[in-house]
Amino acid sequence: MDRENTPVASVQTVLSIVEYLEAVGSAGVTEIANNVDSSKSTVHNHLTTLRDGGYVVNEDGHYRLGLRFLGLGESTRLQTDLYEIARPQIEGLVEGTDLVGNLAVEEQGKGYYLYRSRGSDDVRFSTRAGETHDLHCSATGKSLLAHLPSERLDSLIESLELTEYTEHTITDRSELRTELELVRERGVAFDEEEYGRGLRCVGVPVFGVDDEVVGAVSLSGPAAEMTDEWYRETLPDRLRAAKNRIEVNLRDY
Repeated sequence: MDRENTPVASVQTVLSIVEYLEAVGSAGVTEIANNVDSSKSTVHNHLTTLRDGGYVVNEDGHYRLGLRFLGLGESTRLQTDLYEIARPQIEGLVEGTDLVGNLAVEEQGKGYYLYRSRGSDDVRFSTRAGETHDLHCSATGKSLLAHLPSERLDSLIESLELTEYTEHTITDRSELRTELELVRERGVAFDEEEYGRGLRCVGVPVFGVDDEVVGAVSLSGPAAEMTDEWYRETLPDRLRAAKNRIEVNLRDY
């Protein structure tokens, strides 16, 4: 038996508890046990250990994630120079607009937002860092996929679920490959309401010192406003300029 690939049941239960609390906010022992398929006594024991470590807080019998996770998340984000260098560029892109600026990376076949910033409160998009997103139907995701080494790209495309979120979502692997070829040729990716109705996004890849893709930046906004030359030319040009500044600073960091 390959012990390195053998799941540890107790660890899986703890992770399920943490993920459930992340999803619902707070819950009691019975609710958690029912949703992580474990006994109440086992869940209670895990929660007690998590509480003692500062990872959960017990408020009148309901548990929520503790602020200990805040420090862990920030430490993870700061492990890459990309976050510190790209953050002011994202802020500059959205200043004075109704857009949301995004900085994303790929890990284990998922897109992760390292940073998000909203130009105004007129349109309330989520700007939570750490949120995941699918690669096949987002502008950052397609920017990342299109510039991966061919062997890794082939492996990822075969493993992606290609979930259909709207009638515009690409769910055919051959069609996705064709789309990624276009992204490589033009150096910019578009999300044509593929992840959500009424939302468009445009993104570009960011390359590191070894010329490998290390992330992607994008701008999201209401589909009714992201049209014509503004969407197809102006925003891509602004993103390319920001990308260039990020890449120059990465080389000099």
